[in-house]
Amino acid sequence: MSAAVKAMGVLAATVHVLDPVERVPIVLTPGTEVTDPAVAEQITNPACWETEPAPPKTTRKTV
Repeated sequence: MSAAVKAMGVLAATVHVLDPVERVPIVLTPGTEVTDPAVAEQITNPACWETEPAPPKTTRKTV
C-alpha cells in the first residue's frame, strides 16, 4: 500500500462486501485497513470497525 493512501478505518470483524469496480463479492478480515470510500460505505454496522472511519469531508456553500 502506498504511503499516500490513508486508511479510513480498521476492521474489527470479518465483513462481506462487493468490489465497487468489478461488483464481485469480497471478504475483508479483522485488522484490514479500509482505504476505499466505496467499500467503507457498504460497512454500516459500527461494531465492524475497530476505529470508525472519519465521515467524508463536505464543503458548505455560502450564498
